Order: sequence, then C-alpha cells, then structure tokens
Amino acid sequence: MTYQRFFLPLFLTATLAMLPAGAHAQLGVAAGLNFASIDDIDVSGGRGNFDSATGYHVGAFYDLGLGPAALRLGLFYRDMGDVDVSLAGIRESFDVTLIDIPFDLRFDVMATPVVRPYILVGPVFSFASSDNDDFDSALKDVQVAGNVGVGLSINAGVAHLFPEIRYSVGLSRFMDDDATVRGVRFSADDTQRQNSVMLRLGLRF
Repeated sequence: MTYQRFFLPLFLTATLAMLPAGAHAQLGVAAGLNFASIDDIDVSGGRGNFDSATGYHVGAFYDLGLGPAALRLGLFYRDMGDVDVSLAGIRESFDVTLIDIPFDLRFDVMATPVVRPYILVGPVFSFASSDNDDFDSALKDVQVAGNVGVGLSINAGVAHLFPEIRYSVGLSRFMDDDATVRGVRFSADDTQRQNSVMLRLGLRF
C-alpha cells in the first residue's frame, strides 16, 4: 500500500478540523449497507430484506448549509466483502475494503417544517486495500466514482435524520491496467468499474 492512499484522508480530516463551526456547519455520522444493484434491495410485502447486501459502510460527514443547498464532505470506511476476479480462467475471491471521501452537493427539492426531500450529486475518491498482498498490489491507488442520490432531511427536534439511497458509478478502473495476481499477469478489462447502490441513514446534531 502506498502513501497516496493516506494523503487525501488525512488532508480532509485536517480541513474539517479547521473549518469554522456555526449554525450552518454541522457534523454528522452515518452508516448503511452496500448492494450490487437496485434489484438486490427487496422491500416486497412492506418489509425490507437485506440479506443480499454485499457489505457495509460507516463514517462521518461535515454539512455546510448554503440556504436551499449544502456542501457535504465525508470520510467513510466501506467493507465491500469478497470481490470475484477471473484470472486465466480461474475465479478468485478477495476481501476488499475502501476509504471513501465523497464531496456531495445537496439540493433541497422542497421545504416543510419537518421533512425536506433533496437530491445530491458529486465525486467520490476511494482508496482500496485487501488483506491479500498480491491483490492489494494490483488495486489502483486512487479510484474515482460519480455519486447521485435522493434522500430526506427529517427534523427530529434535537437532531436531523437523513435516510438516503445512493448510486455510485465507477469512473476509473478498479485495478491497474497491467497487474500480477498469484503469478498471473493480466490486463484489466476497460469496462471493469466499481458500481454500487447504498442505503444510508445519517444523523446530524
């Protein structure tokens, strides 16, 4: 693992610490589940079935309100679970985790005293790692994705709740163009991207 994977998270943490706290700048925490596609989220019968989740994520965000819009900076740990890779006809599974740094622009669709629907969009910078040394060395140091989503800001009195559904579309390859895993050298498929759907619940005081 190279030093580049630590630089941006440390820079973001330092930036958040230096930002002035005020009425329109508030810290929050959030957590949720990851899914391979929207079809994997089963809410039939009015009850959620999350057995098909491929992993989870947890972290914190800093919300800078700008009237009907907001800039939200985040720092999240994401466990992707096992990732399947086909090498020379042999399918391998490796555990992968990421440090995600989303830069979200959030826009209120409408405003009521209690509930505010919103949409969000922005880039996500990710730093992936694996407990398998061969696979870890084949991962790209920095990955970039585009993030879109919808959610609700719910005023619960002493805190605000943020239930969200987010779709992350990979803009860069998940692995290096040329890499060696378990002694097999291969060229990554150009269509190999990191896409995921996330259900998330945030809490901001």
